[in-house]
Amino acid sequence: MTLQGTAGICFCILITSAIATGQTKSNTTSQGQQGPAGGVMQRTYEAGDIMPLRRTQTRSTSSGREVIVETVESLDIEGRPAPLDEIVTETRTERNTQHVRQDVFRFTPDRRRQLSETTESRQDMQPNGNTGTVHNTWAPDLNGHLHLTSRRTEQTTSSAPDVRQTTTTLLLPHINEALRETERSEHTARRVSPGVVRNDSTYLVRDVNGRWQPVEIRRGEVRETAGSSEQIEEETIERPDLNGKLAVTETNVIRRSNANNQERVVIETYAPTMDGWRRANGGLLQRVQRTTTVTADGGRSTVEEVEARSPVAPSDPMRVISRTVTTVRPISADRWVTERQVFEPDLEGRLRLVRNE
Repeated sequence: MTLQGTAGICFCILITSAIATGQTKSNTTSQGQQGPAGGVMQRTYEAGDIMPLRRTQTRSTSSGREVIVETVESLDIEGRPAPLDEIVTETRTERNTQHVRQDVFRFTPDRRRQLSETTESRQDMQPNGNTGTVHNTWAPDLNGHLHLTSRRTEQTTSSAPDVRQTTTTLLLPHINEALRETERSEHTARRVSPGVVRNDSTYLVRDVNGRWQPVEIRRGEVRETAGSSEQIEEETIERPDLNGKLAVTETNVIRRSNANNQERVVIETYAPTMDGWRRANGGLLQRVQRTTTVTADGGRSTVEEVEARSPVAPSDPMRVISRTVTTVRPISADRWVTERQVFEPDLEGRLRLVRNE
């Protein structure tokens, strides 16, 4: 797990939302497993339904303590349901401190339950809104003894009413298993005017000499249109080129809108051309269009289409390379089912069902 791929992006979204109140959530599809407090069930089927997987999630709450148990089952060689994985997450809240423990178990072919990873997290929340979080992860060795494998720390502060800063560090075992800071991310979200939030993020890693080197810089703005539910976000990404110098590699333009119980998100990714960002003349690399509609039974239906250019004929018009239809529907007071269909073009360019989950 890298710091850049997890903590940096997640906190970029969280901090922006904290400053720009009322901001639309960026990924409705990811909320598909949320449901009533009693429990949630999600079934997943692989291509052709040859090897079905059933994912069951149960939730219980008592005296400020919440326990979520997620179990993944498949069929054994005799065609009987058999457990594969189990994740147990316990959350406790005490005043301004939240404790989270997550145990991940794997099952052997003879159905023995074995611990594969444990993560303990502690988040301290101060009255002024500042937070500090520490995540410690352990894994067992060949003898079953737990050893600390990583530590991730996150510090979020407000240097001004409209400025939030987050520093995230990842520590990994170094010499003699001592932890050493190996990755770092620095993110700042700043409201520059009503309806406009600017985000700046830098991701750094240590080189062979122990010096910090930036491997990615993201700069962007989130703008909310006054009097409407539309939101536009533009983000530019810089990464080292072949000479090790930071250069713009892509930019993303994200448009979000809500109307009539329907959320629409369009994400366009552009690459630099010979004369800069000529978006109208070949700079567009990919477009993702996602539409989520609230159904009459309280569920959701999401259709996502991805368009891209052909790698062998980049001058050709963009074409749909995948379509995903996701439906979340209740089957009882405390159970929900998520169904997903994935379509891809065949040799003749017609979309066909390739995966039914």
